[in-house]
Amino acid sequence: MRSRRSSRIPTTATGSCRTSRGMQWDIELADLSEGGCRLDDPRGHLRLGEFVRLYVAGTGPHMAEVAWRQGSRVGIEFARPLPVRVFQLLAASDWHGAQAAFAEDRSALPVRRLI
Repeated sequence: MRSRRSSRIPTTATGSCRTSRGMQWDIELADLSEGGCRLDDPRGHLRLGEFVRLYVAGTGPHMAEVAWRQGSRVGIEFARPLPVRVFQLLAASDWHGAQAAFAEDRSALPVRRLI
């Protein structure tokens, strides 16, 4: 198992998970860091190495990979770390602030092309 780049904090954030196979369900995060999170998957939907989209407290999609599994507990590594401001607001349980900060962060991304 790889070591974490940043420490995780407990959270009560909720959201949803969508797999590449089209399955989607509600999730509750157990902890969160800029680089990933832990959640419970008691039904065993998530496979080690699988890529998923997470929607957390109104932010997302966050592309991520299932990095580890211990029973029903699953570690998720974000493909791109959460922006610091978004992480801080999620850590403070400021869901509306996190949504606004995530929207601002996404609008600052350069546009590659318009379709």
